[in-house]
Amino acid sequence: MVNRKIGVILVLGVLVGGNLGAQEGLKLKPIVHMFANAEYNPSEGVSKDYSFWLGRMLFGFEGQFSSKWSAKVQIDRFRLENSVNTMYVKVANIRWTPNDRIAVEGGVILQNDFIPFEKFYEYRFVAETFKDRYYGIPSTDIGVAGYFKPWKNLTVDLALTNGEGPRIEQDHLGELKLAGGLTWNPIEQIQARAFYSLKPSVIRPGDQEQLFTSYVGFRSGERMRAGTEFTYIDGYQHLPVRTWGTSTFAWIKLYKGLKLLVRYDDIIWKKSEDAVYAIPNSGNALITGLSLSPVKGITLCLNYQGFFTDFNLVPDSHRILFTFEYRI
Repeated sequence: MVNRKIGVILVLGVLVGGNLGAQEGLKLKPIVHMFANAEYNPSEGVSKDYSFWLGRMLFGFEGQFSSKWSAKVQIDRFRLENSVNTMYVKVANIRWTPNDRIAVEGGVILQNDFIPFEKFYEYRFVAETFKDRYYGIPSTDIGVAGYFKPWKNLTVDLALTNGEGPRIEQDHLGELKLAGGLTWNPIEQIQARAFYSLKPSVIRPGDQEQLFTSYVGFRSGERMRAGTEFTYIDGYQHLPVRTWGTSTFAWIKLYKGLKLLVRYDDIIWKKSEDAVYAIPNSGNALITGLSLSPVKGITLCLNYQGFFTDFNLVPDSHRILFTFEYRI
């Protein structure tokens, strides 16, 4: 089902793009983004201390057909368990922008959930943002989204999506996901955002997953950037579970392309008294490192990532990574 939908989207994109491109000329921009890690992990219970792994390989194109129509296609290579590599269509959308206050896109689209904070954070290649790392929420999904700018400093976004992510077919008993957000830039240096999503369940109509998240960030040109994000989920994956947490980061430019990154996460899980399933452990994470950009498009980062559990259900973890990113 999902593959057929993606195929239809791609065909429509080619037809629309071909017509518009024939009229005004097609402009293509390549997308390449990859990062890899060399890791030393002395934590208790790990299978090997040293490893090398490819974190992401994204490639595709952005096409500008006219002043109002554009499209994007991205393929994502990722790793399953037992080091089995596979690929899927991460993004395949068509975007209509009639003016500078309205934009509508459909297809396999970016979910406007943690992506805005991820772009502000700028260190996804070192560590995923909070919801991506601890909840595994997909960054894209099949659906439609609208972006509206009623005032100069305020943007409103609304989305209706499949709810499962592009790698999973929509369950015949599942419901669609409704989402909406507000992004406010009171001044150039400050960005604030609030986001809410609702994902009902047909199997148990009373059970629904509700997510609320907000963040505020401050930047001073390319000299420094800092932000804090709060997330609360009631009914995670339609289970009687509540979870919430915060993530706070800062990076500062020390000298030319050299930057210092510091991040602290705090996550809490609560389940109902009669729940018999296992849930992840509450705890705190510390991420810190030094990054260097010797040339445009290439970034290196030597970093430490530690997770400290609250209840000792699993051992604490300590990892030292040398991370490499390349993008155009």
